[in-house]
Amino acid sequence: MTRDARKRHLAGLLTGIAVLLLSIWPLYPWIGGLSPTVMGMPFSMVWLCLMIAVVFLTFLSIFMADRSDDEALDREYRSDS
Repeated sequence: MTRDARKRHLAGLLTGIAVLLLSIWPLYPWIGGLSPTVMGMPFSMVWLCLMIAVVFLTFLSIFMADRSDDEALDREYRSDS
């Protein structure tokens, strides 16, 4: 695993932990207590949807970067043989 891949995976892990902490008891009551609505949904529901989107986009970017690295290594391996 390359240094860049390790950094990406660490960023994904830290994002996952941050979203977990922002979605459970110690930090969530600060968000859950807000009363505005966004497109008819309570803000707490919008917050959770936003957290799911953040995790999805983070993991998607890690997957795409790892995939391009794997393809580059595959091309390099094929050219050597």
